[in-house]
Amino acid sequence: MACNCIVIAREVWDTRDLATQVVDEQGEVRASALQTRFEPEDLNALEIALRLKDAQGGKVTVLTFGEAGAVDVPREALYRGADEAHRIEVKRSDVDTQGAATLLAAAVRKLGGADVILLGVTVPEGENSLLGSHLAALLDVEQISYVDSVEKVEGGTITARRAIEMGYETVAVPCPAVITAGVALLEDDPRTPRSAKAMLKLKHKKTDIPLHKPADLGVPEVAALRTTVVVKREAVAERVIQSVDVDPESETALKAMLDTVLKGA
Repeated sequence: MACNCIVIAREVWDTRDLATQVVDEQGEVRASALQTRFEPEDLNALEIALRLKDAQGGKVTVLTFGEAGAVDVPREALYRGADEAHRIEVKRSDVDTQGAATLLAAAVRKLGGADVILLGVTVPEGENSLLGSHLAALLDVEQISYVDSVEKVEGGTITARRAIEMGYETVAVPCPAVITAGVALLEDDPRTPRSAKAMLKLKHKKTDIPLHKPADLGVPEVAALRTTVVVKREAVAERVIQSVDVDPESETALKAMLDTVLKGA
């Protein structure tokens, strides 16, 4: 059974080797001095998708959002074996996790959906690792998180092995489903990403990467996607707190003190 996959791929700051010149005199990080890289866990998710394609056939589509940086993530995915790649044209700083999920869900629908939607479980740029959960909720599909490997996609069901405390478990859910790949720590891990191929570099060096504006996806203005929390501040009357001596041996006095505290007097 052919399995069509959509992989969410992100470009994030490379913080593995921060040089001293990256931090200014005030201790603030200078973004212009930082390098970027293909989010490692998204690369793991891409490898899972490519292995499914190798084993069962189908198509792998990569979807990213935000400005292009030093690393051309969509093209890098094509160099590794993805069939096509798309970018949502939006500033990453303009959307939070929920907003990004809204854009990605709309793009997934526009692309016709897939049997499996994959991304990495990660915390880049202050995210809370809930992008996959938000995406699954918006698409109204099941999610399996911290996945080590996808065993098979058969009969409308996806079976995956996921890491849990002190071991692993095998989970089966109906397709389509969102899969979030866990962290690959071992060199022989099945999620270890393959290298780019010279032949694919030549093939896709000038391949067009379609751009999708939020409006093209039927999404409202980007500003409306950022969650805003309004905190109402009210004046609080000043209270004078007086200390009172209480006999620790007197049960009556202790009960009276507790009653006073509970009443807020």
